Amino acid sequence: MQQPVAGILTGSALPNSKPLNSIFMKKALKYSAGLAFLLTSFTAFGQQKEYSLGNTRTLVQEFRQQATARQQQFVSGAQLRVSANTTLNAKVNFRTTGSATEEFLAGEIANTPGSSFFVRIQGNKVEGNIVLRQSKKAYKYYSDNTGNVFVKEEDINKVLCINYEEGPATSQVSAQGVTAAAVPADLQSYPGANGCVLLDFDGQYVSGTPWNNGNPINAAPATLSEAEMREVWELVSEDYKPFHMNITTSEAVFNTYPKNRRMRCIFTPTNTAAPGAGGVAYISSFNWNDDTPCWVFNGGVKGAGDAASHEVGHTLSLGHDGRNSPAEGYYAGQGNWAPIMGVGYYKPIVQWSKGEYNSANNLEDDLAKMTSSTFGVGYRADDYGNSISSAGVLSVGAGGNISSSGIIERTADVDVFSFSTSGGNATINFNPAPRHANLDILARLLNSSGAVVATSDPAGLSASINANLAAGTYYVSVTGTGVGNPATDGYSNYASLGAYTITGTISGGTGSGAATVYQDCNYGGYAINLAPGRYDMAQLNALGIPNDDISALKVKSGYEVILYQDINFGGAAYLFRSDFSCLVDLSVNGQPLNLNDWTTSLVVQPSTAAKAAVMSNAITLAAPVKSSAAASTTEANNDDGTIDVVLSPNPFTQNLSVKVKSKVDQYYIRVYNMSGTEVRPAQRISNGQPVNLSSLSTGMYLIKIYVGNEVITRKVIKH
Repeated sequence: MQQPVAGILTGSALPNSKPLNSIFMKKALKYSAGLAFLLTSFTAFGQQKEYSLGNTRTLVQEFRQQATARQQQFVSGAQLRVSANTTLNAKVNFRTTGSATEEFLAGEIANTPGSSFFVRIQGNKVEGNIVLRQSKKAYKYYSDNTGNVFVKEEDINKVLCINYEEGPATSQVSAQGVTAAAVPADLQSYPGANGCVLLDFDGQYVSGTPWNNGNPINAAPATLSEAEMREVWELVSEDYKPFHMNITTSEAVFNTYPKNRRMRCIFTPTNTAAPGAGGVAYISSFNWNDDTPCWVFNGGVKGAGDAASHEVGHTLSLGHDGRNSPAEGYYAGQGNWAPIMGVGYYKPIVQWSKGEYNSANNLEDDLAKMTSSTFGVGYRADDYGNSISSAGVLSVGAGGNISSSGIIERTADVDVFSFSTSGGNATINFNPAPRHANLDILARLLNSSGAVVATSDPAGLSASINANLAAGTYYVSVTGTGVGNPATDGYSNYASLGAYTITGTISGGTGSGAATVYQDCNYGGYAINLAPGRYDMAQLNALGIPNDDISALKVKSGYEVILYQDINFGGAAYLFRSDFSCLVDLSVNGQPLNLNDWTTSLVVQPSTAAKAAVMSNAITLAAPVKSSAAASTTEANNDDGTIDVVLSPNPFTQNLSVKVKSKVDQYYIRVYNMSGTEVRPAQRISNGQPVNLSSLSTGMYLIKIYVGNEVITRKVIKH
């Protein structure tokens, strides 16, 4: 039940107020019903240890009893205890009520301008805060695992982004000119990622959140052109490129994610949530499970983009990067660098930070905090090996033209590629993202034994190697680097992360790999060489191989390829030890088999058998690996630590049982068709509970299973 409410403040709670036993303020309030009553003011705020409020059930009862009493007086309010002798009287502007342990309140503290509060109780979990902006004080509500509730005074900067500097002045387009049709549609930085951030440019009506003291906000559209919105998306996407996070402009994509795995970032000149600021967010609100958004009020690409990355960073628990001496809350950087959680409007390179500059007031590890299990996002999978033994294959086409790309996801990550040449000149160029890059590239050329032949780390972010090579096999490596002294005038390799491309020409060059996969039968379409290694869906995508898109493959003598139906090397799997011009007409044990457009992950490795098994139609194919395509149950394996999931029967006709082999009683599932459209909204089920999917058309579907901080995706077939 939602209950927007309005009423008169029931008390005052000023920073200089006195204890209850020393003052009893009397103030008549007149209502239309002629009712007047006394208001009380309580003690001053001071640093304190946590104060117990009982458990979630008793706290809900307390708030509901207060609501009943106030309704009899035509007022909606609450008394917020913050210590043994301090209670703040509050006006409740928005309230939702659920079960005996479900309640949400939002409003403001009586007679205290610039104040706000909210308390959310869901089962044994409590979140909330009280913010007093003028006095820069705050309180935080929280609970332990058993539902015991506490409140304590907290540094306001650990609760809310306050006083974030406005961006540089820009020439702005008319807000009325921005419509949903003008927003670049369906931009996604990482489809299928664990988490999602929606860049919302076309205006939004926000209600039922802690913003504006629980009152609605009707936010106008962004003051950005379509080209600027696209560039803002590029900037934010590059800042979040290392993470398992999808930065999107699509509301439909955003809605496929559960509420505790997504964040809406609203771009608007309507600054009701924080007048005079460049943007604002609640700290750690990404997983609040209630769609509380963050805000960007700046115009222009740099102002809006940097503010968006900054505010989303807050929602992932990050604090401000400032300095102790001189005392400042936001550090504007040094040289050509600034920290994202400082203020980066005026620097070309704006990166995540761990406080390596002199007099930093915040030494938190931004990368570690955002990728912790708290938010269920994490890093992207490493797309290429970091040694010559696990190297990927440099894509070298006709005429020796190079075209490869990748991502440096972690500090000190190294991506290594192999190639061969019959001899001649090699010009190899390494470039980061074309706009708003964070990756400063250090490139090396290695010989067949791994010795360094050449190194490139010039001024600027790009690198280039030009060498005259003898015939043989070579490697190139890409990693992030820094410049200058990170304490005074530069930055380290800590957050030198992001996307890169490799281009150029190699005379007589070819990519070298143990296997080659093709888009079409008869070795048509793209041809991607693969070195020995494990390639999950994300790594295949990074190589330019979409999910379910392989139709033919070639396997070098002495190697084998295992094709898997699901991500994380799960589901049905088949092993190949020779070339196959078309994966449509196969057979195993006399049974027909079609693996065309089927593969989601694969492994390339040295052959594990002296001689391959021979199947019908001269297909050289070992026995199915772990499970067959005709099996009635699909079961994930957890050799790599992933959670076991059993889907039965698979294929199914009406009901599908979903069982997670872990200590979990309930979880959410969502169902998508193969084009990514949600066909079954989120449903909470008990472990092993059959789900009726009889309304689905026949075909293949993806099921997403949300277990704690993990998102498990599996394929199922509806007959």
